[in-house]
Amino acid sequence: MVETLQQLKNLFVQLGYKMIRPELFFAVKKKSFIHNLDPRTKLIFSIAMLILALLSSSLTYLFFLFIITMVPLFLARLHKELLSVLKFVSLFAFLVFLFNYIFTFNLYLSLAMVFRLLIIVFSFLVFSLTTSPDEIVLMLYKLRFPFSLVFSLSLSIRFIPTLMRDATNIIDAQRSRGLETQKGNLIKRIKNYIPVFIPLLVISINRAMNVAEAMESRCFGAVKRPTSFYDIKFNKLDFIFLFFLFLSIFFLIFINFISPYFFFKI
Repeated sequence: MVETLQQLKNLFVQLGYKMIRPELFFAVKKKSFIHNLDPRTKLIFSIAMLILALLSSSLTYLFFLFIITMVPLFLARLHKELLSVLKFVSLFAFLVFLFNYIFTFNLYLSLAMVFRLLIIVFSFLVFSLTTSPDEIVLMLYKLRFPFSLVFSLSLSIRFIPTLMRDATNIIDAQRSRGLETQKGNLIKRIKNYIPVFIPLLVISINRAMNVAEAMESRCFGAVKRPTSFYDIKFNKLDFIFLFFLFLSIFFLIFINFISPYFFFKI
């Protein structure tokens, strides 16, 4: 039994190491109906799906909501990215199902919690995979957020993939020099990552200083509300998408709460 648990642990570690790829959650440039939508429309969709997923634990209700969530992903032609993310999420979905079943012994409730997790993850994938960092910045700027906050968020989003690439390169370089990162207890593993954290910290500080000097040379902060070269506006596609979204929401709420006999209640 102990050997089986150890093998399962090693499998999860290997799967986690292979599947945790942050670039899977960043925007993918494609020509599609969903990509052309205003980022505020996609944000409304993601928030609406999040709220609806928390309203009920009905298995049938969550199943139909999951189908609605998947429609924009297929319209955006993100099949390959969806499969890659599904491999990553499947581990957490399995753990959610396992723990819920262990503590409740309710198969339907456990499946409902898995659907709830998938709905939340995939609904925000519609926003993250089809919205570029520039569009996110413009959206927040349109929503009257302070420009300094919007700019800081923009830099953070832009530098996350760079930071992850730097970390991967440093880990590979240190492993080629004989560094063991997967052996020993928890404290030993943390100590093994010190040769990774120090170069990564130095690189990050140098990059931050370069960005600060570039901002200062361009008089950053001289204008409180600077203008933007690009702009985002609602168009007919956004209104059509929102119309069908609210129609689907009304249909689900009507059947689940006004006509509860249609759904299997847990």
